[in-house]
Amino acid sequence: MADIINFPEENKRLLENGNKKLQAQDFLAAKNDFNQLYQQSPTFFYAKKLVTALRNLGDYSVALQLADDHFTAFMNDTESFIEYFHLLLLDAQFLAAHKLLHYSSHTEKSAELKDELAQLEKTQALLSADVKIAKKKQLARLDKIKKPIPPQEWQTLVKEITLDDFLSICQVYLPESQNPFIPPKLIEELVQAGAIGEVAVDHKNIHLDDLPLPEEAEVLQRTLTIVDEEVQDYPQINTLIIPEIKAHFAFMYPFLPEVDQAEDWAESYILEYKAMFGEEVSDKQWDYYQNIQEKKQEIRHTYQKVGEVHRN
Repeated sequence: MADIINFPEENKRLLENGNKKLQAQDFLAAKNDFNQLYQQSPTFFYAKKLVTALRNLGDYSVALQLADDHFTAFMNDTESFIEYFHLLLLDAQFLAAHKLLHYSSHTEKSAELKDELAQLEKTQALLSADVKIAKKKQLARLDKIKKPIPPQEWQTLVKEITLDDFLSICQVYLPESQNPFIPPKLIEELVQAGAIGEVAVDHKNIHLDDLPLPEEAEVLQRTLTIVDEEVQDYPQINTLIIPEIKAHFAFMYPFLPEVDQAEDWAESYILEYKAMFGEEVSDKQWDYYQNIQEKKQEIRHTYQKVGEVHRN
């Protein structure tokens, strides 16, 4: 005879049923119960239950999407952090797993998880020849498009490849790249994953382990601080300038201006936007920032061409 569960509240009944079905390895039924609970009350507690059921069903990508909705909670709890890490491995997101460990605060588990990742990547390397060929072809195709990589395409590019293999295909691709939107993304991905080594871009060797992430670069932080201080009385200008500066510096990465040029870059943006709002700017002021203005116009023109292609 089946157990009779006498809970007055529907949530308690579903939770009890779901837990029993998990124990009985009836994962589909457990998923249905936990999904009902989560739809009624989308808490971290119910999310964890549903993620467990999804993982056991092999729905790793779906489980990760759900976990991402509670990312901070998963990162703050050691057990949940490990479960998230294992989901990345099961979903063959090796680069994401490297990034997670690179920035993790769970240092007591780092060595053990790094060993686990290394062993899995070693196994993956035995099967990686076809993967590397596919990634090289994908990069070659994206290089011809001359526009930013769509998020879904990017996810495909960085999935199912080890860090060593990703570094090696970047080292081959980057010296010959023609799509200006791709190198900054590739280099940022490598830095986030903690890659050690060199890549060549525009005939310059870049030491990955010496690079900050674009948003953490001192020159960007100083530029933003100067702008914020100087346009406090112009909230509309500040709202326009900040996103554009971040976009321009992300595009230039890793070849960012020197730190001592931060003030000039900040003032050049402020000057432009004040002129847009009707303030008079002298030719002498424009001439002083000519080189910076030319670089900004070059970047804007590149984005403009993408917009024109998209409209056509």
